[in-house]
This record gives sequence, structure tokens and C-alpha cells, in this order.
Amino acid sequence: MKKILIVDDSPILRSTIRAVLERSGYQISGEAGNSEEAMALFQKEKPDMILLDILLPGESGLDILKKIMGIAPDSKVLIITAINQESVNSEAKSLGAKGILYKPFDPMELINAIDAALTQPAK
Repeated sequence: MKKILIVDDSPILRSTIRAVLERSGYQISGEAGNSEEAMALFQKEKPDMILLDILLPGESGLDILKKIMGIAPDSKVLIITAINQESVNSEAKSLGAKGILYKPFDPMELINAIDAALTQPAK
């Protein structure tokens, strides 16, 4: 069973994502609402996948992505964001994100994006 870390500043969205993923057979390794919690949980839990928002209290999701990839370059990170800007998208991909999912999304889009990201080879 794949372990997923959910990082988003919205408790409602984290709860919704958790419910969708648990129904689909994924295990949630933790939830973080800011960059500090995200890094602590990442290092403690070593999840198979990180769902990472870009706009977070503290450091941005892109800063966290950079740190995660510096620690564990084979990490599978899926960006979940409401920001659809080409510069942000290209930076996220160049930093190692396996995909970007734009809010709002439906449950099947989320599951499909996670499945696709998990099957991508490491860099």
C-alpha cells in the first residue's frame, strides 16, 4: 500500500483528499498545513508520494520541493495548486515534480494523477 503525505494549508481540502485516497486504497502517512510540518513529516514518514500545494504559510511549495529533491531525488511529488502560470509550472517540473493538478479537481482526476506520477521513473 502506497503512503501519501498531503501538504495543503486548507484543512477542509486535506480532509477531502484523505477521504478520497483512503477509499482508493492509499495509506495517508500524514497531513501538513505549512512548510515546517511538511518537512518534518517528510523526513519522519518517508512517504511514497507527496501531494504539495504551492502557496503555504512559511516557505512556498516550490521551496519545499527543492528541499525534498535535495534530500531524496527519487521522491514522487505531485503539485496541487490553483495557480496556473507557465513560469510556476515549468519551475515545478524542472525541480522534479512528477505532475501538476489544478484546483478544483474531481476525485478521479486526483487518483489518475497520483497513479501516473507513481509509475513515472525516477530522474
